[in-house]
Amino acid sequence: MKYFEEIQVGDVEVTRARTITEADIVNFAAFSGDWYPLHTDVEYAKKGPFGERIAHGM
Repeated sequence: MKYFEEIQVGDVEVTRARTITEADIVNFAAFSGDWYPLHTDVEYAKKGPFGERIAHGM
């Protein structure tokens, strides 16, 4: 792990992969209060720019 000041343009950091689950989406929405339908409503999200729900950003 690097400190922010040590990161250079072009650096590559390999991290573990993780699949985001339905429970992750609901739990994060509940924790953050962000129930925006692009994250939580399948039908609403189908009409959006991605055509499906997307996970919350960090």
